Amino acid sequence: MRLASSLRRAATGVAALAGWLSLSAVPAQAQMQTDFSQIEATPALWHIGDEDSDIYIFGTFHILPAELDWQSETVTDAFAASDILMLEADVHSPEAQQTMQALIPQLAFNPPGVTLTSLLDADGQALLAEMAPRLGASVAMLEPMRPWFAQIVLTLGQMQQLGFDPNAGVELVLLSARHEGMTMDYFETAEEQLGFLAGMSETAQVEGLVEGLREMDRLPQELDDMVLAWARGDMDAVNSLFLEQMRDEAPEAYQAIIVQRNHNWVPQIIERLEGEGDYFIAVGAGHLPGEEGVIALLQAQGYSVTRQ
Repeated sequence: MRLASSLRRAATGVAALAGWLSLSAVPAQAQMQTDFSQIEATPALWHIGDEDSDIYIFGTFHILPAELDWQSETVTDAFAASDILMLEADVHSPEAQQTMQALIPQLAFNPPGVTLTSLLDADGQALLAEMAPRLGASVAMLEPMRPWFAQIVLTLGQMQQLGFDPNAGVELVLLSARHEGMTMDYFETAEEQLGFLAGMSETAQVEGLVEGLREMDRLPQELDDMVLAWARGDMDAVNSLFLEQMRDEAPEAYQAIIVQRNHNWVPQIIERLEGEGDYFIAVGAGHLPGEEGVIALLQAQGYSVTRQ
């Protein structure tokens, strides 16, 4: 899965960028292997608390097959008992959308005189010319984009062809399900979230784009496995599918997208635990398992975090 899969995971984490897609509708090249309407989902949920705070930590999938019902009784009860919903970043409000509209030209597009194909060797250029039309894109449309953004655009396009729906992503469902009086909190700004991707080296971005194009035919099975692991609450599989190869084969992306952010988030969780309030924290599932995951980092500081 390497760097290509790390940016595929990132694509699920910036589903708000789907509005920037201008891909034309084309028939799906492959179908998901699983009928997700038949899955009885039990995604993982943890709890940490003290005398005046209850904090639930839920691992999410940001863009999902619309037919998957992931709202287990355990999750819905915890959500109903919380009075604050905390997400990675505000990327959905009108104000955040305006901010992102200003940031995308700065962070996602090449400077004048630089094109996407000018960053690729001859093999990469040929691969892009072959694969982009299968997603309804054109090389001309992608030329102004930096490699990280081009890969996310193509990945989101393929995911939508396969039946994944940004509107079915966990965060949007939770936002629409908030009860009266439930307030919002965030770990990051939209600028910070985009900056983790845009800040990767050009070499890493190009390698990820080219490898992602090579692996495009394997994406349906990879996504199938990822969603099944998440829906079943199998965090060992989530760790393997999302993180282990990413850590070993794409250390720059692993540090930028996962580790750095996890370490930034843990003190914020502790700060809220030491205050008052009942929180439902929802962050990408790939941030929770493993030695550098949020759960292990909290436990390493002596906090009791229990699986619900």
